[in-house]
Amino acid sequence: MALKLSFAITAYDRVLPLINQEVKADGIELDYQGMPGAVPRVFYEQIKFNRFDISEMSMSSYLRMRPLGFPYRMLPVFHNRTFSYTNIYTRKASGVRQDHPEDLKGKRFGIGDYQQSVGLWTRGILKLEWGIEPEDMTWFMERSEHFSHTGASKEAGLGLPDNLDLRYAPTDFSSMYLNGELDASIGIGQMRGSGIDRQQSVNLLQNPEFPTLFSDPKAEAIRFFKKHAVFPPHHVTVVRESILNEHPWIAVSLMEAFEASKRIAIERLRMLPPTLLIFGAQYQRELDSVFGTDPFAYGINVNSKALDMAQNFSLEQGLTSTKLPWEEIFPEELFYREERSSNPEITKPASQ
Repeated sequence: MALKLSFAITAYDRVLPLINQEVKADGIELDYQGMPGAVPRVFYEQIKFNRFDISEMSMSSYLRMRPLGFPYRMLPVFHNRTFSYTNIYTRKASGVRQDHPEDLKGKRFGIGDYQQSVGLWTRGILKLEWGIEPEDMTWFMERSEHFSHTGASKEAGLGLPDNLDLRYAPTDFSSMYLNGELDASIGIGQMRGSGIDRQQSVNLLQNPEFPTLFSDPKAEAIRFFKKHAVFPPHHVTVVRESILNEHPWIAVSLMEAFEASKRIAIERLRMLPPTLLIFGAQYQRELDSVFGTDPFAYGINVNSKALDMAQNFSLEQGLTSTKLPWEEIFPEELFYREERSSNPEITKPASQ
């Protein structure tokens, strides 16, 4: 009899064959729950209540909560990867010039939740590339204290710098922008609330007074990738640890299923690019020339540089106090699987 496990994940193209049961995990019956209340709510309920056996999860939240006893192991299956810092918007009247990230120093910056992966990668890259420290800005956090994964204070267990100015936003970001109370933010805000994040009062996406920080976000993302060979992972896959302890074989079964599902999605994309993308085939060739044929590679070793960078950023920013050894993160069976494969020997970063 197959092991029945609850499963919550966004219906990404790479996962749809698994969700639709076109691909099945050997020995497992996946009880797909959708994404009740959207991504932020699933993350919240996983962290607070451990609701699902398998789910999508914020990488930054996982790195922070795992040392505190979060009872899940990570699968190196990364669903949401993005160059989130290229999605910074600014208020033109604030004096932040386009393509001049250094102008963010001294400004008021909006973020959904300070510890979320978008914030982790944005702060880390701003410091790495332009020497901008988190303390150089005033941070406004849009989520309320109840729905934040960490809160905005040291009482929440964060090792934040003493001179970091972190506050709760008094209202939604679009209102703050229009009132001259905010200078920059990741994205321009969600027009529809998620039950966790506020709904925006006004859609500012097409307003020329609130442009993107980078005049060509795609070109900036490609520049970063060519320099560092890192495609930042934001969302990971987690599996309840007690189930892994009782049935350690499920880690490999799930990895094989996720990989098979992704192969089908890639094959279909190449056979028939989305017709709504008029130049889809040309765009695909451009992506291949930069990222190779599988930018969403799964596995530990192939993602080691990105994983190490995320852990270093988390440590530098005071979100975590130690760099966890990989044996504390991934299921043991996955190390054996990679050793049996044709990949080079796994190099595990030393814990600090």
